Amino acid sequence: MKRSNGAMPGSEESAKLYQSQYLGSPAEEYLHARGLGEGATRWLPGYVGDSVKTGHEKYRQHLVIPYLRPAGTKFIATVRFRCVRDECVKDTDGLYHFLKNQKEDHGKHSKYQSLPADHPRLYNTAALITASPYVAIAEGEFSSWAVELDGIPAVAVQGVSAWKDPFDRAFAGYEKVFILGDGDDAGNKMTEKLAERLPNGVPVTLPEGSDPDSLRREQGDGSIRRLLGLEK
Repeated sequence: MKRSNGAMPGSEESAKLYQSQYLGSPAEEYLHARGLGEGATRWLPGYVGDSVKTGHEKYRQHLVIPYLRPAGTKFIATVRFRCVRDECVKDTDGLYHFLKNQKEDHGKHSKYQSLPADHPRLYNTAALITASPYVAIAEGEFSSWAVELDGIPAVAVQGVSAWKDPFDRAFAGYEKVFILGDGDDAGNKMTEKLAERLPNGVPVTLPEGSDPDSLRREQGDGSIRRLLGLEK
């Protein structure tokens, strides 16, 4: 059952519990390897370690992504879970698959999981109240981190199928809405779909096999701004 404000029950408590287990966890290691460690103090990720809420047992060894609302950390809409189990995200040499341009192997479980009965949401909606003539839409929460860390307000969507009609209105007042799907078939479909929906949409083509955080990790600060033509 959802609260009347649209938040999933228990999200605030879950976010606080799992954020307390983040430091020194596989989740912290994973984000640092992706070049996103500096975003932890801003977006408050967590980790499902030894302490687990009843009903969350299947999320053990998952990184936790709280959906913070612009009003602050006391207003968390939901949490999502991202598997970071070694056997899923690392190869036999102990290296992360993404560092070798390899796909992760999550077997029979999903890489990302949402709370039961939750629905698709925009992530990092605080970006929508930032004074800016432009905003970016990225595919996936951590891609929005990379774009934001390069100085560009950015929200994320959970994939092309997660876009809902009401989302359109949130982008009506911008001069430009940069659309950054990942550099693969799914990302290209998302970019094309949103460019058709948003009159101010600017489709951005990423290199094959890349995403915003890999681009920033490999090419350094400012690489996304240069890609969007925003570098001074």
